[in-house]
Amino acid sequence: GRGGVAMAAEEDASWDDATEDFGQKVDLCVRIREILRNYPEGTSIIKELVQNADDAGARDFKLCLDHRQHGTAKLVGPGMAKYQGVALYAYNSARFQEADFQSIQRIGDSLKKATSKGSKTGRFGIGFNSVYHLSEVPQFVSGRSIIWFDPQANAVPGINPANPGKRIDFIKSAALIKKHPDQFEAFKAFGCNLTQDFNGTLFRFPLRTPEQAQVSRISRLAHTVEDTRELLSQFRTEAADMLLFLKVIENIEVFEWHEGATSPSLLFTTKVANPSK
Repeated sequence: GRGGVAMAAEEDASWDDATEDFGQKVDLCVRIREILRNYPEGTSIIKELVQNADDAGARDFKLCLDHRQHGTAKLVGPGMAKYQGVALYAYNSARFQEADFQSIQRIGDSLKKATSKGSKTGRFGIGFNSVYHLSEVPQFVSGRSIIWFDPQANAVPGINPANPGKRIDFIKSAALIKKHPDQFEAFKAFGCNLTQDFNGTLFRFPLRTPEQAQVSRISRLAHTVEDTRELLSQFRTEAADMLLFLKVIENIEVFEWHEGATSPSLLFTTKVANPSK
């Protein structure tokens, strides 16, 4: 009898049942827009990637404007199709450490302190987010991980604004890759074959199209093959000076990958004249 009534009252007294989530949250898209206002467009986006690669101990840094349209039939989700077109690749010969995987997820950290370079905190500061000038869904492969960032949570399956990205272990997920070959084709470049550990890092930034720019909550700026090529020419004029200030990088190469070609064509290369090591 009365015991049951007491039980019910007891249940109402539980904290979990009595409370609902309520709190101050950061709107990731607003935060990224703010970062883009403070980080200029243009070659500073590339400089940021070069600097990160240097901090990671990479000897080689490569950029490639990829003109190819990859297949859209076998993707992990229909929202991914619009990111299978023209993209900018940024490769470097160092691989992500666990601290890097952690630091690249932290959007709000203050500017990188010089002391943190090479320490346990990972090497990605706010500046990495300048890649959102170029792309809605930055993605990369390193070690045995593939990562997709999707701050607007409208393309990558199974994500939400609280967790706006996905990571997979491509060695363990061989069956998934076999099932959705079109999704993963673009990662097979610059020495990455998705069958063994990739001892490097390959970023892929699908260029924001005019259609995407119209509805984007990140940036209203679209990118074309032409203006990206212009960006690469601009980078070419600055690359040699850049090398002087880098600690480890000895070799910078820029490519274009044309539709139908099995490999990219080299546009230019800049090397350290006398590598000390």
